[in-house]
Amino acid sequence: MTDPTRPSRPDDQARQDAEALGVPPENLPDDADDDEESDVFEVWDINMPSVVLFLGCETQWRVVARGMQGLLYWLGIDYAAAAVLLRARPKREKKRYPDGRLLNDLRDMEIAAREIMNEVRE
Repeated sequence: MTDPTRPSRPDDQARQDAEALGVPPENLPDDADDDEESDVFEVWDINMPSVVLFLGCETQWRVVARGMQGLLYWLGIDYAAAAVLLRARPKREKKRYPDGRLLNDLRDMEIAAREIMNEVRE
């Protein structure tokens, strides 16, 4: 029986579906990676609404091209889009996790992500 708290490996059908969608096989996890360090990490329940908000904004970054090479410079998240996600949350969640707290968490994650995404690539 599988452990629902642990990430699962894709079965043959999931691999076929991914390949049909154009996902290169090297981007799919396989069983050989079990002993290696993984990109999977745990999120505490209390932080999950903040993480969900951040991930919900993944297509809402303001980006500009810089230099003649056209390198992208990530400015930050469009907070108008984040406000839409905050308003769409269930009432019970809004009561337990106020908008102000989640917005502060979003800003902290945005700053950390922006530093990584704007590292000079050679």
